[in-house]
Amino acid sequence: MTCDVGIVGLAVMGSNLALNIADKKFEVAVFNRTWETTEKFLATNKGYANLKGFKTIEEFKDALKKPRRALILVKAGGPTDATIKQLSEVFEKDDIIVDTGNAHFRDQTRRAEELEAKGLRFLGMGISGGEEGARKGPAFFPGGTPSVWADIKDVIEAAAAKASDGRPCAVMNGKGGAGSCVKMYHNAGEYAILQIWGEVVAVLRAWGLSNTRQSEILTSWKTKTVSGGKHPNFLTSYMLDITAEVVKMNDSPESGGVADGTQLIERTLDMVGSKGTGLWSVQEAMGAGVPIPSLAEAVLARQMTMYREERIANAGQVKLPAGAKTEPTDEDIEDLYWAAAMSIIASYAQMFQCLRVLDKEFEFGLNLPATIATFRAGCILQGYLLEPMTKAFEENPDLSNLICAFAPEVAENMPRFKRVVAKVVGEGGATVPVMLASLSYIQTMCATSIPSGQAVALQRDVFGRHGFKRMDKVGDFSAQWPTLQ
Repeated sequence: MTCDVGIVGLAVMGSNLALNIADKKFEVAVFNRTWETTEKFLATNKGYANLKGFKTIEEFKDALKKPRRALILVKAGGPTDATIKQLSEVFEKDDIIVDTGNAHFRDQTRRAEELEAKGLRFLGMGISGGEEGARKGPAFFPGGTPSVWADIKDVIEAAAAKASDGRPCAVMNGKGGAGSCVKMYHNAGEYAILQIWGEVVAVLRAWGLSNTRQSEILTSWKTKTVSGGKHPNFLTSYMLDITAEVVKMNDSPESGGVADGTQLIERTLDMVGSKGTGLWSVQEAMGAGVPIPSLAEAVLARQMTMYREERIANAGQVKLPAGAKTEPTDEDIEDLYWAAAMSIIASYAQMFQCLRVLDKEFEFGLNLPATIATFRAGCILQGYLLEPMTKAFEENPDLSNLICAFAPEVAENMPRFKRVVAKVVGEGGATVPVMLASLSYIQTMCATSIPSGQAVALQRDVFGRHGFKRMDKVGDFSAQWPTLQ
């Protein structure tokens, strides 16, 4: 028993995380379903004396110090359950099993309960940062058996990315499926913000700007300071970085094409896949009654891309007016900047509201500002905005909505947001579903009254006698309506 921690699964993520942890001077045991994969991994990394490979799960178990600590990095779903079963049959009381896959938090709650009943301990711990993050330092989102964290945080914090203040991007989020719930909504936010940047690209293209010019504009936004210097590099983020790269990348043989100077985006099929976390997040939010229009539209936008055959058939029969390509002014570009900024803020607001409500419903024990702080580095969401967002909830945990933390920026720039959305919709050259949903969210969630809500409340009373509430009296009321059928 010489190894500090074990890694099960040596695909890209497992291999890179094993190397990351080994770099931090821990003794790492590795196991893979096929011994050939383990042999190849060890041969490729033979300079690491602190990496040990094992042929059987029993040998792997025997190599780990007690309490044993094993991180699972295999395909989510059936393979994960099979691996957990395999480990639970050889592990002993108080040993720790950590699932790092993109699992539904309800499944992780079930796994925690089942393993705790056997005397074992469990963490459902999402990882964000992709293969590069796993190697250099990702963000971790653990949750599960409360006592686990004290016995595993030395490894996780060492391997995690570090934020600007030196804090590791890893914190115990709470019991049961808390960590996987956080990862689900991290991914839902990722869906929305990627779609927002995609919509920015669609607008710039509709305005007739070259890919080179698009990249120049996006790159300039990375260093744009707003609010009189209060927010330097306001929109700088990993997702803005990759968007600027996407629009200027040329096709190449490595991408399956030819090096003829054509941008890769021009030859990319407009179909976007997904792995389920975005949909799960929307389903859970709607079930809990949390309004999440931007997050929902991001999922729907991906779903519509997958109906390419139908879209082409429809386009052959429904001749929509062609979009008018007009050279944008500097004011148009500024308006688009703020449309992106406020759409991103609205998406984060919805994401955090979901976590707050589900935390109450499932009694996770979430510390929201501490959780938000773990998004600041290492993960796909990383960017400047996470800093003032963390600070806002640290200073006021009862903040009614994240929008309020950016009240001056929202109030000053709503005219710009409305103007560019009206221009884009009027010209008809690009579709911007998440921007539209975000504009509606901000306007609605900052309204003292919703006239459409008043009308629908009475409509329900007319046809179904569902009753309504009054603004001037407490109680439930119903009116005497004429017969209309």
